[in-house]
Amino acid sequence: MNIVKNINDLKIDILRNKNVGTFSWFLHRITGLLLVFYICLHLCVLGSDSLFGKGTFDLLMGQFKITLFKLMEIGLIGTVAFHLLNGLRVIFADFLALTRSQKILFWAVALLLVAIIAVTFIVYFYV
Repeated sequence: MNIVKNINDLKIDILRNKNVGTFSWFLHRITGLLLVFYICLHLCVLGSDSLFGKGTFDLLMGQFKITLFKLMEIGLIGTVAFHLLNGLRVIFADFLALTRSQKILFWAVALLLVAIIAVTFIVYFYV
């Protein structure tokens, strides 16, 4: 029951504080959870030979060559890039006394993120 209350409190906080900082904070938490989930899956794939028998790793690697997984890898790079850049934005805002520039810093992060995803897309599909 406590989890449901926490989720409702989070929803109320987000609706009350409709600003870039709250949105960025929420996305940072979501990308952190996604990265933890990815790391768990990654470790399972790396250990698949010892868990499920010889040749499983090669079988899985063959499955990852389809276009869907390439798009998911671009999403992973976008998730890592956002989490990294937003973490740097928070560090700059906190330690360099740039708290009044939060909105500008967030849009700089968003612009860099779009550039990183565009370059990744080009490299994955055209190079």
